[in-house]
Amino acid sequence: MLETTQPPARATRLRGIAPAGADTSGRRVLAGLADGTIPGPPAARTLTLPPATSWLPGLITCETTFEQELTLTPGVVFGGWLACLVDHFAGLVMLSAIPDPSGFLTAGLSVEYHAPLVPGPVTIETELTSCTTRRAVAEVRFVQYGTHACTGTVEQIIHRRTPGAERAQALLGAGEPRA
Repeated sequence: MLETTQPPARATRLRGIAPAGADTSGRRVLAGLADGTIPGPPAARTLTLPPATSWLPGLITCETTFEQELTLTPGVVFGGWLACLVDHFAGLVMLSAIPDPSGFLTAGLSVEYHAPLVPGPVTIETELTSCTTRRAVAEVRFVQYGTHACTGTVEQIIHRRTPGAERAQALLGAGEPRA
């Protein structure tokens, strides 16, 4: 079940986020992705990216299982897949936090591999570590069998969306042809 309880008091480094109780379009999307009432964007569906299993403003958790099909080196999950998940979960944490009518784009992404991840259960924890009205940084941690195996850091640029851009995004997200 998707948890949306009140978050703990957050430091002032998260000045750009929407208040905890705010009903934002990003939070509605997160809830819809989790309960299956909203399909993921085309890339997320194609890549079968897992949804968040719980979230608070600025915090995302995913409990998932890495399958054998995700290995490149026998028995080890493909690092490129992990980098993809880093970007994905950084985007989800942004949805949990930014106010309407903001949008965001990835400006930079780095991944550090501390230990191999193998097929099996994994917890992905994502935290917005800093946020202003223009930039945000998210940290994505992969924990498997009690070992912190991988950390990704993503810098996001926050921008103000216009009504025309929202319409175009809705059309693209629905899989309709571009005009």
